[in-house]
Amino acid sequence: MKQVIANQEIYITERPDRPFEEDQFYFINCAGEKVELQNSLAYYPDGIQSIAKYIGVSKKNELDFTVIRLDQIGTCSAVYTKNMSCSEAVVFDRANSVHGNVQLLCVISKNANVFTPTAREDIHRIAEALSEEFNVSKSAILLSCTGVIGVSLPMDTILSGIRGLSSKLEYGKLLESSKAILTTDRKEKVVSVRFGKVVLCGIAKGAGMIEPNMATMLVYLFTNIKVSKSKLDEILINAVEPSFNSITVDSDTSTSDTTAIFTTNEVEVSEEELVDFERAVRAVCLKLSRDVVSQAEGVTKLIEITVSSSNSYQEAKAYAKKIANSPLVKTAIYGADPNWGRVVMAIGKPDANTPSNKINPEDVRIRFLDQTVFDRNQRVEFDLERLSNEIKQSKTVTIQVEIGEPLYTAKVWGCDLTEEYIHINADYTT
Repeated sequence: MKQVIANQEIYITERPDRPFEEDQFYFINCAGEKVELQNSLAYYPDGIQSIAKYIGVSKKNELDFTVIRLDQIGTCSAVYTKNMSCSEAVVFDRANSVHGNVQLLCVISKNANVFTPTAREDIHRIAEALSEEFNVSKSAILLSCTGVIGVSLPMDTILSGIRGLSSKLEYGKLLESSKAILTTDRKEKVVSVRFGKVVLCGIAKGAGMIEPNMATMLVYLFTNIKVSKSKLDEILINAVEPSFNSITVDSDTSTSDTTAIFTTNEVEVSEEELVDFERAVRAVCLKLSRDVVSQAEGVTKLIEITVSSSNSYQEAKAYAKKIANSPLVKTAIYGADPNWGRVVMAIGKPDANTPSNKINPEDVRIRFLDQTVFDRNQRVEFDLERLSNEIKQSKTVTIQVEIGEPLYTAKVWGCDLTEEYIHINADYTT
């Protein structure tokens, strides 16, 4: 299946018999040429060293700590969670990323360092230790923590583990870093692309507690173009909205969500190359956000919801999110049941982002896998068993809804809800 995403010259070619992360993403550049993304870290910028290790946070002796250091101070843009219980790491990073001069990223996984008595003090102590060990200004550091909430970091273990790490940094080791940032993820999420002298790559984590608002989970992009801080901000924000801000696993916005892009400022680009770079960033963000949903806790199917409505893109997206977040819709898809009544229920749920007036049946059309199941209050005959079998055999299930005149369209990605999701989250701390 080939599809255009958000009318932004970005395409996906699905490979039905392969995992989602092996689907092929590409964009069309200004010259009209196809530029394919690699489902790997085949490319990444020069001048970036890293180390990933088990430092003592994980209870399972897994990789739980990584440092990524640019050889020189680079330009950084980032967006963060809007969760009002956000982590102290997010507070620290917001201050440092305002000016955009960043040289070092550190990620601690398996512990979110949120709502503990010494959370703020611990973040600053870790930043000071990193500054001293890696000879980087404290104001040029971003520091993320992800994992369980309410458990204090093992500070003595972390601080002693940081000592001596600067001598162990290596080039070409970002794949190990992509593994060190994971928590309940099934596997690492990586992507890269090269066109001319421009290189862009990304790593991400996230599998549960996911309905991002301004950013998502933990996502880090690295590039080599020379670009102003203001332009980099614009590019990242425009890429986040149709990708990370258009996914949901369980409607829960994490306390630690961070999406950041770092550039080594090595390659001058023309205006056309800058446009191509913007398309590349959008494609990379879409690829990683889709991987987050397809690898979510317990997921067996990706659900792609497209809603068209009369008033605005924001309204259409709000309707789509209500469908994607409905436990009844999610369980119906898991059971291969094209129960359009649950979609009707979902779009009618009251919220602040959609009209409060009654939704008339004459205004609604619903499709599952392009099969019309409800058509503006007209009876629709369809083969329920056949459609159910098609849902069973599909790794992506599409739901398309029109409400009123289809003037504005939004697309959102969600996933089904399974017993495994409940098992993972019921036993998360015990």
